[in-house]
Amino acid sequence: MHPTGPVAQRFPLVARHRPACLPLDARVGRLCELADTASRQTDPGQASTVFNQAALLASDLALPSYARELCHRHAALYLTRGPLPAMSAIRGLEPIVNLARLHIRAGHHKRGHQLLLDLYRSVTTATETTLDGITVPARLTETDQQRGEVRQWLWRVVIADGTRALTAAGRWKEALRHIEEHRGIGRRILDGRQTAVLAAATTGDLSGALALLEDTEPGDPWEDAVTAVLTALCRPGDQYAAAQAIDRWLSLDVDEGMAVFTTRLALTALDASAPDTPAARNLVRRLTSRTSESGDGYALRDLLAHPGLRDHLEPGPTAALEQALAACALGSGVLPITLREQLEAALGIASEVLENSPFDPGSPGGNPLERRTRTAPSSDTPQPQNWSNSASEMSNWRLLTCRIGGSTYPFLPGGESV
Repeated sequence: MHPTGPVAQRFPLVARHRPACLPLDARVGRLCELADTASRQTDPGQASTVFNQAALLASDLALPSYARELCHRHAALYLTRGPLPAMSAIRGLEPIVNLARLHIRAGHHKRGHQLLLDLYRSVTTATETTLDGITVPARLTETDQQRGEVRQWLWRVVIADGTRALTAAGRWKEALRHIEEHRGIGRRILDGRQTAVLAAATTGDLSGALALLEDTEPGDPWEDAVTAVLTALCRPGDQYAAAQAIDRWLSLDVDEGMAVFTTRLALTALDASAPDTPAARNLVRRLTSRTSESGDGYALRDLLAHPGLRDHLEPGPTAALEQALAACALGSGVLPITLREQLEAALGIASEVLENSPFDPGSPGGNPLERRTRTAPSSDTPQPQNWSNSASEMSNWRLLTCRIGGSTYPFLPGGESV
């Protein structure tokens, strides 16, 4: 398995909710609706989501300069007004995380990784730091306890996005060291253990990879499916293992917001299988149907970019899938003037909410663009000892949460924004 090949680059492959990439006009329309809701409810959480999702949209359109501008505008609405409550501080740091993700998307993996580490160091040491043109103040939060809560959130970001920065560059061994340094490897097949498996497999140590898989603790159905797919990849030519991987995928329930995960897992199962088996043909039929029904541009792009799968498609269905993908405008480099004006109007409303709302240490507010689902945490290992969570609260990680000000809030790393 090549460390930067298309199969390896799908990993770590974890079932986390990702808002669907809708047709461009629908995405802008939803952001306008969200801004209006944020204004009506005076909700800074939803107003911040407008900025995060607008930056993601700009990045998806291959407009990185505009995405960077939105990140800077968003950060300025928070970080120039400190010290802040923990939740407001997190909202203010999200744009810097998004800038790191922009670097990773652009292939500047080392720069993105270093930006995350520098941000984590700044928060941990309470040191004023300028990161990518944005100043993080030494007194970011009102209290040291709140700073610890922000650090707790940021630790998860460093695990998930820092790992992605290294694996995207094919630096699997370094990614494994990164996770080990941050205590991110456990018995379940989450980011850490998948990285360990790939670190072995991409260097030809298939027996080492299989030993890790055989010692993996069973988990939710999606986890067992990932384990089966990785096992098939590490047993090339073993058609029984390949059939088991496909069967695991076919038995998964289809949840909203999981189109990218299920598509990439299916494509990987297909890569591990002989293409002309009945099981593989059944997989292609089911995957094509599911992806078409989802209308998710990210999933459509992955599906149509897979040469082996395209060989199984008839011209009619292929044309329909390509038309649906084109409507999403991914990588087009263009945001039509009318839609840009609508988006800027939504951002203006969101800015007004953030400028006029008092900082709220309470709930960050819901996001109508998402459905909260039971997804995977970024790590299943113990937290740093100075964190506020007790061992009894570890069950909250099943919903991927963090504790802020005595309350629990959802956190969805990597794919929540840019």
